[in-house]
Amino acid sequence: MNFLSWNQAINENKDLILLFMTTSWCETCEEQERELEGVYNERISIVKEDADERIDLGIRYTPQIYPCISFIHKESVLGGTYGLVKREKIHEMIKQALDLIDKKGKIVNPPKLSYRLDKFSPQYALNHILKVCEGYFDWKEGGFEKEPKYVSPEVLQLFLRFKDYYHKLMVEVTLDNAIEYLWNDGFYLFSKSIDWKEPYTAKLLDYNAEMSKTLFKAYEVLKEDTYLDYAIKTVDWMIKRRGKSGYFINCEFQGKEDKRPFLNVNANVGDALLQAYKFTDNKKYFEIAKDLEEKLIVSHRLDKETTPYLIDIASYLRFLSKIDQNKARKLLVILNDYEGTEAYYDVTLKYAKDNLIGRYYFLYDNSILAETFINLGFLDKARKIVDSFLNSYGIFTYFNQAKYALLLGELYGLFPN
Repeated sequence: MNFLSWNQAINENKDLILLFMTTSWCETCEEQERELEGVYNERISIVKEDADERIDLGIRYTPQIYPCISFIHKESVLGGTYGLVKREKIHEMIKQALDLIDKKGKIVNPPKLSYRLDKFSPQYALNHILKVCEGYFDWKEGGFEKEPKYVSPEVLQLFLRFKDYYHKLMVEVTLDNAIEYLWNDGFYLFSKSIDWKEPYTAKLLDYNAEMSKTLFKAYEVLKEDTYLDYAIKTVDWMIKRRGKSGYFINCEFQGKEDKRPFLNVNANVGDALLQAYKFTDNKKYFEIAKDLEEKLIVSHRLDKETTPYLIDIASYLRFLSKIDQNKARKLLVILNDYEGTEAYYDVTLKYAKDNLIGRYYFLYDNSILAETFINLGFLDKARKIVDSFLNSYGIFTYFNQAKYALLLGELYGLFPN
């Protein structure tokens, strides 16, 4: 089947876009593609895009679980699904979406508030986020949610800042199960079963970088040597996935490597390398990090010239803020094209116009950027970002909120000593 790109579909200007998003580490994407064979309607454009290449489309139009199909009309999502969906269901959903466009159904819009809420206090927001994250914890099996079962390293990092028995136990149970069931010379992404015994066999480098940083923090707080051992093993596994170009690959899935080098992934790996150097004093980790820093360029794909997303810029600047602060400060000018009134947009204005998409403030990207500003000593800039989300953090996922809560506690001195 000849799929269109997003931009081709925009130029066709048909009534409906069927957006099929896939990844190189998706178990059922190929089967989903076969189910799309023969799907046709003269009023629709059928698009296939890779979620790692087009982060903007993934975060706007999907729940970021793949494969995913979304039906889009004039930038609005009229419906969609994720996971494997059969052809008959796709035809049914196309009809429903077109009926909505033809006003044969009712599009429900949320009511508009006639008043404006005052911003929550940082203490209230931190307490609320903590309760939200605790609510996702599985006290029977450990980890977060049921099926799939997630480790959620950002949440574990938040729990470790409280250092009480209650949160330490949640971290220990989760990490012990992750090491037992998801480790296979690198961490698998999650478990498909509640009991941890059916891993989803994708090993993403940015996820492993986050896991290693969580394990280093767990070792620091819990004084358990096992966590240090597996943090180092995880970093060593990532080092083996470094290509001849000096860049790190995207992921490993079912014995195959996705060798595309992305800036956000490489910067996160670089951050993990610096953590390994901090905890081991082994200069090899710093030398690899320094060599990587000298090779990084401002491009989403490091092997070709592409427009970076804010997540790329934020991750890159955070890495630089820990290895070369002078270079980081000089590169802050890059942010001018992303700057909004309080926080930073996920794409540049030019990119948004070229792709006919809106610009948005996303919590995770901005939290990483705020962390960078803290590292560089620009606390007012960091507070401006953090304060701007005090009334809207709740619309983001709990692990995004956890990343944000780490900044709240840091900036406002809300964590226990």
